[in-house]
Amino acid sequence: MKNMEKTMIEAKVSYYDSSPWNRREHQFQIRGLALDETMLPVMIHHGEKRAYPWPWLFIWFAAPVTVRKESGELVSCENSLMVWRPGMAHCYGNENAAWMHSWLIADSPELERMLEKWPIPTGVPVHVDAGPVFETYLPLLQRELTDEGDEFCLKNLLQLFIYNLHRCCKRNLAPVPERVREMELYLQKNLQKALTVEEVAAHFGLSAPHFAALFREYYHKGPMSYLNSLRMNRAARLLSLYPYSCKEIAQQTGFRDSLYFSRRFRHYWGVSPRDYRRKEEEKSPD
Repeated sequence: MKNMEKTMIEAKVSYYDSSPWNRREHQFQIRGLALDETMLPVMIHHGEKRAYPWPWLFIWFAAPVTVRKESGELVSCENSLMVWRPGMAHCYGNENAAWMHSWLIADSPELERMLEKWPIPTGVPVHVDAGPVFETYLPLLQRELTDEGDEFCLKNLLQLFIYNLHRCCKRNLAPVPERVREMELYLQKNLQKALTVEEVAAHFGLSAPHFAALFREYYHKGPMSYLNSLRMNRAARLLSLYPYSCKEIAQQTGFRDSLYFSRRFRHYWGVSPRDYRRKEEEKSPD
């Protein structure tokens, strides 16, 4: 962030947590934000050398910039929203003129599930009027971060921020073609099978790269990542409603190895299957 400070002119609202980056998984943290931050002519590069464990990054570009998509392609855009998933390298800016953007860096195990519920395209710029969303929620987040820092308030403000970005994008997203919808339904109906992307692609007469790109275009994540989300949500429902063993649930959700299933479940939900079931039982009325 020091390099960014040398190129920044001003910002209406800003906050940055300069404490050491924490690599612990499943921790809620807002690393920084800025509203209408004006930059000198420069291209920003982050994450290419893995210097920081970059979490989620949300940027609204008000002025013309060049952005590198997840595919590696450089594209020009303005009045656009760009969302980078954790671990993705960032490349954006304008080397020929000063430019303005608003941004938020956040880390939370709940963000992935928020974007499943309220989809927002990631890895590609989306031409939407997201400026008012940043103008509404960044000052509220900054005030809470510098005042009380109440995690409950911060999580709910972040959720509203995501939901309203989704509403902006939803108005601009193209309807899912019937053929692509059939692909999604096929994953739903076969999540108990040990599928590979090549097998599913072959079922629809496509190459694996073509199938994956087509699926990601409309569902904003790869087919295997989408399938994993279906499996994890099915596993959570089974743990909540039925007394199945971990091995039985693993088999019903496409995992041959119950230990591997448990690791994937913990990575997704932040707790083991046993602890998830216990917490759900504690919520149930006596």
